[in-house]
Amino acid sequence: MRARTLPHALLLLAGLSMAACAADGGTGFAEPDAGCTGPSCRTIDAGTEPEAATVDGGEAGAPLMVCDVKTFGAVGDGKAKDTRAIQAAIDACAASASGGVVKLHDGTFLSGTVKLASNLVLDIAPTATLLGSQNPADYPDQNPPFQSSQLGNCKRALVYAEGATHVRIEGGGTIAGNARGVADWNGNKIKEALRPMAVFVAGGTDVTVQNLTVKDAATWAVVVMEVTHAAIRKLTVSTDLGPTHDGIDVVDGRDVVVEDCNVTSGDDSICLKSGSVRGLHDVVVRRCQTNQSGVANGVKLGTASVGAFENILVEDVAIRNAQSAAMAVESVDGALVSNVTFRRITVDNTGTPFFVLLGSRDRDPTRVGRIDGLAFENITGRNLRYAWGSLVTGTKIADTTFGISNIAFRNIDIAFKGSGIPANPAPFTDDNFPEYQGPVPGRAGQFYNQYPDAKFIAGTGGGENIAYHGPGWGFFLRHASNVSFQNCKVTVSPVDPRPWLDTKDTVAVTGTCGP
Repeated sequence: MRARTLPHALLLLAGLSMAACAADGGTGFAEPDAGCTGPSCRTIDAGTEPEAATVDGGEAGAPLMVCDVKTFGAVGDGKAKDTRAIQAAIDACAASASGGVVKLHDGTFLSGTVKLASNLVLDIAPTATLLGSQNPADYPDQNPPFQSSQLGNCKRALVYAEGATHVRIEGGGTIAGNARGVADWNGNKIKEALRPMAVFVAGGTDVTVQNLTVKDAATWAVVVMEVTHAAIRKLTVSTDLGPTHDGIDVVDGRDVVVEDCNVTSGDDSICLKSGSVRGLHDVVVRRCQTNQSGVANGVKLGTASVGAFENILVEDVAIRNAQSAAMAVESVDGALVSNVTFRRITVDNTGTPFFVLLGSRDRDPTRVGRIDGLAFENITGRNLRYAWGSLVTGTKIADTTFGISNIAFRNIDIAFKGSGIPANPAPFTDDNFPEYQGPVPGRAGQFYNQYPDAKFIAGTGGGENIAYHGPGWGFFLRHASNVSFQNCKVTVSPVDPRPWLDTKDTVAVTGTCGP
């Protein structure tokens, strides 16, 4: 991962408190009543005309602004709409050659979309909440200047940045989408395209979203799309209001780190996607915890998979309470998946630990991807919900086979759930377990028009019903080559008549797993 370098102006922003007030210890932006006497601590009289404080020391001697939204008319009572005041503060800082800090503090600020600019810090203090309006009209459509399959229903946001450089969203406070009663499990669903994300960064370079609570988003919570050099860290995300409520989504881009985040979601908790041929490269997800993934997966690559997923590392992640898979890797839109590693992952109460699928949704019939180079290392799993086993498969379309290769399972310790039916034969043999393919008319016997997800494919939609499970209680490998099992332990309970491993159309499957 390449080292990230912030420009001189933002390095100064990070050190304002330390430079002006040694007593503050440099741990944040000092408040005027904290004994601070430096220029960064100027008190602004709320009764005067809106004006930004200035701090000496910007690049080429330019002043660095600190813009308190209250001086621009923000009320912060959670009732009056503060969108214009917040945007005015942003625009004032953006007009400075050196950028600046927009501060929200001591209040609940009701708002529609606010649009950030380059060289800007949106500082939401621990005493502040940025609260989303429940009026769809307060969120205009955004149209980033690039094409992506993921922009169809991703055009609105509470906090939005487009093509910006050197942006930080931070401060220890809360961004609340306020979607309960608007988009939730109780059937309150406005049209998906009208629902705003909590944070949406579209394009740009050097973006950080950190030290915040993000909750109750109306759709995906935190989205970074087509960004180079991005950091998402120390977020507490709680957006478990229903399907389509992902936690953290990274869509295309390069050099991205997601770390030290705690996610509770109604859909995928941490999802890496590709909606364009640019693809997603050089990504690290580490030291995160997913508490609930609703109807979906803990950490997923896909389902959107147009461009490549290359050099992806997911490590030291605890995955709990996911209805589908703990770890899912899907190429169904033409993506190359290579050099992807999951390591030191703990799994608890999920549908299945692993789900790997190469297929085609026929969105572009000329494109079928490739999975070549995938490793799962030091994985433990307990309390699995269903007796699906883990499906690891390529696909066969008409008479052409598209295989997966170079898949490694090392130091695996999984307690699989069995069917509890000791005498009955396996419901599916490997010869009649359906292939995955998207909506192709006349292809009976395949997963016709089925969303590519473990609960539909590995479990074939059957939940706990043994009649819908695959031919192996541990793993079912199909259309695969060079798959290895090293130092693996797998057990099953209750009893199950199926083998721990079933294979079809495989070459060079090595190693074994014992109890």
